[in-house]
Amino acid sequence: MRVTRGSEQGNEDNASRAKKTSDQTRRDLLIAAGRRFARAGYSAVRLKDIADDVGVTAPLVIRYFGSKEAIFREIITAQTGLEIEAADLDGPIESLGIRLARTFVAYWVDRDINYPAIALIRSLDFEDGKELFEAQFTKRLVEPLARVLAGPDRKLKARLIASQAMGVFLFGLGTILEPDVRTLSDRELSRLVTLHGAALQAIIDT
Repeated sequence: MRVTRGSEQGNEDNASRAKKTSDQTRRDLLIAAGRRFARAGYSAVRLKDIADDVGVTAPLVIRYFGSKEAIFREIITAQTGLEIEAADLDGPIESLGIRLARTFVAYWVDRDINYPAIALIRSLDFEDGKELFEAQFTKRLVEPLARVLAGPDRKLKARLIASQAMGVFLFGLGTILEPDVRTLSDRELSRLVTLHGAALQAIIDT
């Protein structure tokens, strides 16, 4: 049988569409799993729960990720987690607190990206959850801050700032109890940034 150029192109298009569908399914599973872990913690989530949320079967989840543990680890170590970027640290030390506050507030009020951090906090019963939390906490928050802060106690300051970044939102806004935090008004957001920034700057300046 002779294969025409048109049929070859059709096969390429079909393969491209299949890859896009596969990639999208994988992303959808990561999001669904992350939100499940954020709401219930690692132990309470079943692969079937994740699959049902996306409209696929549990064996397909296994095919993509291998295990529940593997999908959890990928979510926790993803680039969507709470992290201090170079841009946050680039600028006068006198305004570092407000810059950090903007970053922290933007992260915690965004339901589309905040679930990895919440999932990790709610999953400390995971086999090495405490070690995983400490590693991510240190890598994403403490170490970047310690590099720009001054003084012999800069690591302590960095940990205090990082702890505030977690505590204010997980407990102050109740995110740990209800991941779908209510939408704050522009005025509330502005005031939150101002107050949080001032608290962080006090640590930086002390």
